[in-house]
Amino acid sequence: MRDYKKSEELAVQRFQLISPLLAEGLDAGKRKELKEQIAKVSGLSERTIRRYLAQFREDGFGGLKPQGRQSSRKSEAIPPHLLEQAILLRKEVPSRSVAQIIQILEWEGLAEPGQIKRSTLQEKLTEKGYSSRHMRLYSQTGVAARRFQKRHRNQLWQSDIKYGPYLPIGPNGVKKQVYLVAFIDDATRFVVHAAFYPTLDSR
Repeated sequence: MRDYKKSEELAVQRFQLISPLLAEGLDAGKRKELKEQIAKVSGLSERTIRRYLAQFREDGFGGLKPQGRQSSRKSEAIPPHLLEQAILLRKEVPSRSVAQIIQILEWEGLAEPGQIKRSTLQEKLTEKGYSSRHMRLYSQTGVAARRFQKRHRNQLWQSDIKYGPYLPIGPNGVKKQVYLVAFIDDATRFVVHAAFYPTLDSR
């Protein structure tokens, strides 16, 4: 536990160090000047600062933690696709509690009731850099939105399902609920696909 807290605090320090370099609209000259200032104040080399930036952009907050041996005891406790959905829900509304995230996953049929334990999801969100504390930190440093946006088109598509209206599409004109399924490109916000479907299954 002590090692975990130390790792967490070190990642926070590294994030605060590089946060000025994450601002939008920085030209190459200003970015270089900031790197030099950060290096001078911190005593770190510019190479180290570039490494921190690369780790953050690649793996988020978790990439700033020291790379030591990590326990995998709970690595499979939450399937990767469920953890990804939980992260998206936290990103969508940073103030959402772990209990609310689990409830939404269960309501949408993505997780079985009782499948996800609060303590386990909290641990995994913290490990990935999406705890409540992390979200506040991103907000305070002004990089909350930029933290999650890809730089180039087609690097990441996101999808969501919303409940639609009831339409007379069932047998003998019986009304059935339809569902809006949409895919959006993360970088450009271009809607790749959006359509209503009569079921929520994978087809």
